Amino acid sequence: MTKLAEPTKVSMLRALAGMMRPHVAPHARALLVAVLAMIGATIAAVLTPWPLKLVFDGLLIPQTDPDPVIRAALRLTGGGDTLLAVAALAILAIAITGGLLGYAQNVLIAGAGQRIVAAIRLDLYRHIQRLSHSFHDQASSGDLLARLTGDVRMMRDLLVNAVIQTSAQVLLIVSAVGLMTWLDWRLTLVSVAVLPALFALTRYFGGRIRGAARRQRRKEGRIADVMNEGLGAMALVKAFAREAHEEARFAKQNNASTEAGLAATRLEGHMDRLVQVVLAFGTMSVVWYGVHRVNAGAITPGDLLVFTAYLSTLYKPVRKMSGLTSRIAKAVASGERLLEIFELEPEIVEAAGARRAPRFDGHISFEHVDYDHAGEHAVLRAADLRIAAGETVAIVGDSGVGKSTALHLLQRFYDAKRGRITIDGLDIRELTLDSLREQFAIVLQDTALFATSIRENIAYGRPEATDDAIVQAARQAGADAFIRALPEGYDTVVGERGKTLSGGQRQRIAIARAMIRDARILILDEPLTGLDANVAAEVARALRRAAAGRTTLIVTHDLAPLGFVDRVLRLENGRFVECERTRAIGTAGVAA
Repeated sequence: MTKLAEPTKVSMLRALAGMMRPHVAPHARALLVAVLAMIGATIAAVLTPWPLKLVFDGLLIPQTDPDPVIRAALRLTGGGDTLLAVAALAILAIAITGGLLGYAQNVLIAGAGQRIVAAIRLDLYRHIQRLSHSFHDQASSGDLLARLTGDVRMMRDLLVNAVIQTSAQVLLIVSAVGLMTWLDWRLTLVSVAVLPALFALTRYFGGRIRGAARRQRRKEGRIADVMNEGLGAMALVKAFAREAHEEARFAKQNNASTEAGLAATRLEGHMDRLVQVVLAFGTMSVVWYGVHRVNAGAITPGDLLVFTAYLSTLYKPVRKMSGLTSRIAKAVASGERLLEIFELEPEIVEAAGARRAPRFDGHISFEHVDYDHAGEHAVLRAADLRIAAGETVAIVGDSGVGKSTALHLLQRFYDAKRGRITIDGLDIRELTLDSLREQFAIVLQDTALFATSIRENIAYGRPEATDDAIVQAARQAGADAFIRALPEGYDTVVGERGKTLSGGQRQRIAIARAMIRDARILILDEPLTGLDANVAAEVARALRRAAAGRTTLIVTHDLAPLGFVDRVLRLENGRFVECERTRAIGTAGVAA
């Protein structure tokens, strides 16, 4: 996978915002309502201490020269029990209103966040699907799964915490500081004197937490790799009695991830402890100086009560924001991992003005084709090949010479470095990828079935196929009899990758899937590997029926069961060489 240059924090946040913007736009109205609710909840939080001021300065400790707020309250209520009732009801009304607005804010933000994250996950999955075969040759499936699940889920924290909650906390802080300044600017200066220290702490620890989170996410991706490998090869693990070994492999990666997670947790703990000390120092300073201000007659006891309430209102969001720093740092680390994928471009792209391919007859031509894997050993060197429409050609050769790669070039999974490949005289690079690839039917050595019904697995080759067409394809592939013998027939759901079926059964379903596609070109890549002689003979008969009327290319190391082959080519030294069938059977070698 291509490694990106280490981005700056600003450029990373800008890139993440750019990635999220198109997904956020459809939810702008819900987010706007959430912002309005957030403003209302902030106003309720700002108003919360004022009823207590009415009680202290208007009833408990009446002032000889009350301030404008108390004078207005006394004039409207007449004081006494009426003022007390108003203050008590105001406390309740503010709490109810703030709670409802907070609930609306949280529900709207959570709903939008879930939908935005789902859209990002879909976009990422779509992008991964469109990356070239060379990417998937090297990519770790476990790591990709970790990015599609955990990393995308962390993006919700980035959206909700970094944008919405931080905005809410900033609004609350600004409102509190404004009112505190109105009450007593000297006390306000004492209150905010600790903020630079808090900023320095969060900046220092935020960067370190982000690095620890990035390491943890990488190790969690490796855990997914180990799980994927171990569970996918469970039969092999049990056959070799290697359960203990696999447990040890998993434990090693699990412990590494745990240590990385603990490193991040320790950093969060250190930051939280220091933040609490700084805030306690700020509170101590305000209380000490505030009492002196009351004794000097500069402010009233109610003012100090309101001020200390606002101090809590100020320090609580400041502390929350310091806590958010760690979560945002983790989310940004996950966002970086998503951007690594989003910023990769497919190596195989359609040419400008690419046209849709007509239905092929099946004439295939390699013209002086060169290809190598990432500058390593050459697979093809000025290779030439001519295959007539309807011809069946076998390609043999030693392991690793590039037989399967030649078939991948034909399907444009890779592009030739030099030369060209044509079908019916059309350069395949001038055709749209979908219209090219939909004209191939494929049966592979490692039969890939999905954990759905047999009917759906066969119809994967042509989703619009009727039930009659599905049954007909199964009959031609020699699969109808065993399918009908299953408990649910064609509706039987097979296990993951078809594990509930035998190798021969899986291969015949794969042949049915290829036949129903009704493509003009059939590719068979080691279709008989791993099958015993009797099953191989049955599958070979099904392959003969599948090849009838199609241009067929077969990569194989065993030509004996494939008596319907018209020509045999040996791939050696990067070129296709014709050889006699009887000689080819003895020298086919081992498949790549």
